[in-house]
Amino acid sequence: MSSEKVPEKGSSPDFEPPWFYAADESNLKEGKLLHVEPGGRNVLLLKTEGEIHAFTNLCPHARCPMDRGRLEEFTLTCLCHGRRFDVRTGECLNDSLQLKQYEWKLEDGRIGVKIE
Repeated sequence: MSSEKVPEKGSSPDFEPPWFYAADESNLKEGKLLHVEPGGRNVLLLKTEGEIHAFTNLCPHARCPMDRGRLEEFTLTCLCHGRRFDVRTGECLNDSLQLKQYEWKLEDGRIGVKIE
């Protein structure tokens, strides 16, 4: 699965802290993984079946970068040790681990992520 990294642009006039600009929606393609750094945080954006999801970009098992993993429908698999996560909930399908989810919003074609 290919992934991209979008340079951090920080907060914009449309996103006041704790909300930070993450990416333009046009940069987020269906089924692709997008690494962004809103507010200096390591965040993974993805879109599946038209729904946007935002998670920490680090696997809770061994802190491997999730943007190097593989997305198939609603399952995100970590490249390092094969942990599989349901992107609708962040729950691990292998054990009791959980991917940290971030709240997100879409305004004027731009994705904002809530960083607290």
